[in-house]
Amino acid sequence: MHTDSPKKKRIQKGLGWTLFAVLSVAASVGTLHAASSLEPMGMSAVTFFIILLVACTLIGIFAVLAGVGGGVIFTPVFMGFTSIDSYVIRSTGLFVAMAGALVAARPFLRRGIANIRLLFTGAVPYTVFAVIGALLAGYIEHAMGAAGEAFIRGALGVIVIGIGMLFIFAGGRSEYPEVSQVDGFTQKLDLPVPYYETSLGKVVHYKLRRAHIGLLLFCGVGLISGMFGLGAGWAMVPVFNMVMMAPLKVAATCSKVMISLGDTAAVWPYITGGGMFPLFAVPSMIGLIVGTLIGARIMLKVKAGFIRWIIIVVMIGAGIRLISKAITMI
Repeated sequence: MHTDSPKKKRIQKGLGWTLFAVLSVAASVGTLHAASSLEPMGMSAVTFFIILLVACTLIGIFAVLAGVGGGVIFTPVFMGFTSIDSYVIRSTGLFVAMAGALVAARPFLRRGIANIRLLFTGAVPYTVFAVIGALLAGYIEHAMGAAGEAFIRGALGVIVIGIGMLFIFAGGRSEYPEVSQVDGFTQKLDLPVPYYETSLGKVVHYKLRRAHIGLLLFCGVGLISGMFGLGAGWAMVPVFNMVMMAPLKVAATCSKVMISLGDTAAVWPYITGGGMFPLFAVPSMIGLIVGTLIGARIMLKVKAGFIRWIIIVVMIGAGIRLISKAITMI
């Protein structure tokens, strides 16, 4: 098997960081210039940009340490504890989830860990229903007014509390699930693709099952992701691993690639609906990506269990806050 030399990998990594830095600076300068006359929430555009950049970097760090995507924390926290328009927050949440997934997707595909057959089979229902969810979000925003806003906040509050409970009580994840019998539908799809596991030094062969249930669940996950601007990794990984019995690493990598596919399509109804505000989206995207990269390095040195419980408390608190806001609006 051909592998790149360490020197070549360092050069590629350096070029990648350089390109990211140049694009980030260019996007930041352009955004600040375009928004120089705006004063969101009573502060200057530069101050708002810096505060948001720092906040999203911290969210990205804690999200990685907690084992979740940044979008699943970003959207409920900003909707629950700021006065920014929820449609803008949800469109940005979808945008940053897409950007983070696109960054992570390339190495997973290059190394062959992400199962192309499996992720494209799941990506079809996920993408279709994510777009439907985004269109429903636009309809609720423009046609239902305050009642629609109350519904969005209340429903998101319930979902976020449910995700917090899922993190607490969900168990049974297996790194290499054992499948004794494959159902006829899954067998006809012929989804398993062996991959080389570096930690074991061998090719891993595996079986899958219950693909029909997985496809139905991806429809619901896509609808929730598109309508509420949440990252979907919190749901996709359990579906792949606990329902379809894919190895945990395959489940995680397929989840990232599927988000990059589905959310790229779902973000367009938000853009055409006027939900993309550059002064909010650009620092959020940069902060979450940088925070994710920093958090990945920190994770190697610290125990993340305590951080995970902090995130669970924050999410449940945000959910309660969202429900209380919805009740007040009603």
